[in-house]
Amino acid sequence: MDSLKSLITDIRVFLYGGIRTLPLTLAGTMLILGLFTANYAIIFFLLGYLILAPVLAYWINLVAPPLTGLLGVDWFRVKSSDVCNVVIPYLGMDSMKSPQDTERTTIVMTSPWAAMITFFFGYILANGVQLFTFESEDTTFEVNTTLASDLQKKKGNRKTQAIVAVVSIVVIAVAVLGYRKFTSCETWGGLTISTVLFGSLGYGWYSLLSAVGASRLSDLFGIANRLLPPSAIANAPVACVPMP
Repeated sequence: MDSLKSLITDIRVFLYGGIRTLPLTLAGTMLILGLFTANYAIIFFLLGYLILAPVLAYWINLVAPPLTGLLGVDWFRVKSSDVCNVVIPYLGMDSMKSPQDTERTTIVMTSPWAAMITFFFGYILANGVQLFTFESEDTTFEVNTTLASDLQKKKGNRKTQAIVAVVSIVVIAVAVLGYRKFTSCETWGGLTISTVLFGSLGYGWYSLLSAVGASRLSDLFGIANRLLPPSAIANAPVACVPMP
């Protein structure tokens, strides 16, 4: 019985540690994949994820305390210890303080953890929705009856993958944010502000990147790179003309 209880406790600690380091785990994994596969979409995403979101969260928490103090609003405040940080600060050998004695900081509005995670979910959710609603604007190619069924099948596969991705993203986002809230490191008000503000920021960052290169610089799913306009498969003569 004691061994089972210890196993359950170890699983709980493992999950909590994984959720706490999730922003850096995502960043490290995607950085390795982006560099080794020359995936520019991942690299451009990381520019916003590792720089834009944390810097904006820092300035919000810097400006917000005087405003909340002036208005008397205390809904977004939470006492956050070192174990709530993305990276636990290292205590030197000269420090004899226990984790319980370490100074507790006050988080206002949003934490760097919430900023980065909601930015990620906002970005990837926008990615899935855009792939689902994508429609070719190329009208120069007349699809014959033999090819039409194959194109419709591929289109259906893309939409199915996009739906599965969007549903999975929503479920995982609710689970991760809910678990983070019940660790007492966030407040409902702070998570709401983070979700609205940084989720919208992630959506805007995706929209900015997708405006160039037919979404090839923004698509993390790798589907946009395989999308071709119908004219690309047109059965028509091709001529190579020398350029001066």
